[in-house]
Amino acid sequence: MIERFIDLWDKFGGELLKASLETLDMMSTALFMALLIGLTLGFVLFLSGSSGIRPSPLLYGILSGLINLIRSVPFILLIIVMIPFNRLLIGTGFGVDASKVPLSIIGIALYARFTEQSLLDVDKSIYETSYTLGASLWQYFRHFLLTEARSGLILSFTTTAISLLSYSTVMGVIGGGGLGYLAMSQGYQNFHYDLMWLIIIGLVVLVQLIQVSGNLLAKRFDRR
Repeated sequence: MIERFIDLWDKFGGELLKASLETLDMMSTALFMALLIGLTLGFVLFLSGSSGIRPSPLLYGILSGLINLIRSVPFILLIIVMIPFNRLLIGTGFGVDASKVPLSIIGIALYARFTEQSLLDVDKSIYETSYTLGASLWQYFRHFLLTEARSGLILSFTTTAISLLSYSTVMGVIGGGGLGYLAMSQGYQNFHYDLMWLIIIGLVVLVQLIQVSGNLLAKRFDRR
């Protein structure tokens, strides 16, 4: 077993390292955009929804419809239809950088919806309590809502990260590389099944690590 692993590393060590860095590059960009924009959109959805404290049916309908549209398109088709947009935005429709665009968009849509749900799960009496205490809208967000929701937000971000890792494995469609593409191109298509299974096991372990880390972090910050 050890000898087989050593042989695999001798043959594909450089490609494994390159693919791992490509996956990390795509994931880090997409997760940053999901956290920055998805979290903001989730708060806007929460505020503007029918049960929000600043209801706006038009704004909510537009944002919610757009998010549903993105989530409803099969990801592999989303990658393809976004090639012209990638060219317009970054000058190329292929490669690792181009892969970050659709991956970020689906990450934003996922985390926005997860954020909305996490905020909706907070007890409605929290707002009444903050209002009674004379808290401003910002103080309500900062000291009441986020305190109650941050555990759920962390778990939602964990789920988003795992989903994006899964989505990143099909980025070979536009030459994005990554571990998934290496498993298919070298592992499956070139009959190096040991390499394919090694990557699958590595991805399974990575998912477990992400989930366990997210659970521990959510427990650590749970102050409800």
